[in-house]
Amino acid sequence: MPDKNAIKSTGINAKRIETLVDGVFAIAMTLLVLGITVPSIANPTEAGLYQALINLLPNFYSYFISFILLAVFWRINHNQFNRIKRADGTLLWIIIIWLLFVALLPFSAFFIGEYGNFRIPNIFFDLNLFAIGFLLFLNWRHALNSGLVDGVDDEMRRTSLRLNLILPVISLLALGVTYLPFMKEVGYAWSSLVYLIIPLMKRFY
Repeated sequence: MPDKNAIKSTGINAKRIETLVDGVFAIAMTLLVLGITVPSIANPTEAGLYQALINLLPNFYSYFISFILLAVFWRINHNQFNRIKRADGTLLWIIIIWLLFVALLPFSAFFIGEYGNFRIPNIFFDLNLFAIGFLLFLNWRHALNSGLVDGVDDEMRRTSLRLNLILPVISLLALGVTYLPFMKEVGYAWSSLVYLIIPLMKRFY
């Protein structure tokens, strides 16, 4: 009887997918800094330059949050591919669609940097991160269910699936925070701080 987990050769190399992922992440993380432009001041003074830096704080904030999140996404994907030994067409397309949203993150960060006091840019940012987190979960779930992974027992399977749900759940939580009554006064962009609890939740699991 043939092994139900046996995977026919598709000509898709998992290592080549990793290389593509690394390239897209390198570009996306570099593009983030382009959201911070050196201010142009006609007659610069110390006070004027100081005020210009203060005005750029929202851009630095969105840069910091987005860079850290991209690093978290890259690490999760790297950990997944340490276990994924084979690839099929479905996994390839999940990764390609996932990278589409990864490459969109610099725009989401610029949007918040410029208009972070409004709700819409923050919702866009949170939905972007939800798509990234959910597709990471979907990628890992497909790899487990399709026999693309070696050396994963039932307990590890359950734990890893729960871990991969943290990102989409946190993004929905951040989106919900933007609708709290006091966020308009405090500033909608502060809802992004919710993402900083991801490392704590991962450590807990």
